[in-house]
Amino acid sequence: MIPAQHPYEAHYKQQEDGRTVHRSKPVIAWDDQGQALVVDERSGRLVPANNGRTFTGLLEGTHPVVAAIPGGGWSARFKNPDGSLTVDPLVAWTVRSDGTLSPVDTDSDGVCDDPNAVGNFDGLVAPGAETRTEQQGSSA
Repeated sequence: MIPAQHPYEAHYKQQEDGRTVHRSKPVIAWDDQGQALVVDERSGRLVPANNGRTFTGLLEGTHPVVAAIPGGGWSARFKNPDGSLTVDPLVAWTVRSDGTLSPVDTDSDGVCDDPNAVGNFDGLVAPGAETRTEQQGSSA
C-alpha cells in the first residue's frame, strides 16, 4: 500500500428521494495494483474506490488547509453594480499543504470565504496601498 501524497477524490452519484446526489471521498492510499483506496465507514477499513455501482471516477482534489494566518492589512476590493468599489479587510490567509495561500474575507453575516469566489471581486489591495473607492477614469 502506498499512502496518497497528492490529493485525489473519488466521486459517486446516487439517487436519493428521486433526486441525484453527488458525493466525494478523499483517496487515502493506493494498493499494490495502483487502485485508489477510500475509507468504508461501515466496516472501518480501506476499500477500493470503485467498489460500488455509484462510482463515477477520480478527480484531482485540493490540498488541505494546514494553517491560517492573520490578514496582515490586506483587503479585498469588490465592484458594485453602480461602478463604485467597496474594500473589505481580509480576516486571514489560509495556507494549504502545497504552500499556496488563499485570502479569506467575511460577509455581513460573518460567513468566511475566498473573495475570488464572489462574482464582483475586483482584486486585492496591499497594506499601505492607496485604496480606490471609485472606478478609475470616472469623474466625481
